[in-house]
Amino acid sequence: MDHRAYDALYRPARIAPPPRRPGVVLLSAVLWLLTSLSVSWLSFLVGMTALWSAASGEPVGGPLLCCSAVLCGGAGMFVAVCRAPAVRRMSGDARSLLLGALACPVPLALAAAASFSIY
Repeated sequence: MDHRAYDALYRPARIAPPPRRPGVVLLSAVLWLLTSLSVSWLSFLVGMTALWSAASGEPVGGPLLCCSAVLCGGAGMFVAVCRAPAVRRMSGDARSLLLGALACPVPLALAAAASFSIY
């Protein structure tokens, strides 16, 4: 028997990777970029507010504790969605797009509201 025929018939199957969709990848990258920029702006703003409040001798707790509780609750809900079986079965591109679409609106709206209230 020819060894090439034997290899073709009995070698382990190779699973072809799914095709990449550049539009989905680009949109996902834009959503995650907006999310990371708005979260970093909010983190900077909360940190500076805490620093200024502590430097002036005022209590730091109230609104910052509420902000951090909302942020931790949102992060917990986001992790729960990430761990859902239906989401884990999705392709990587679609999963990244879905999670970016879920993560983007709230921090972006909070950062925009904070920016308008500051300026």
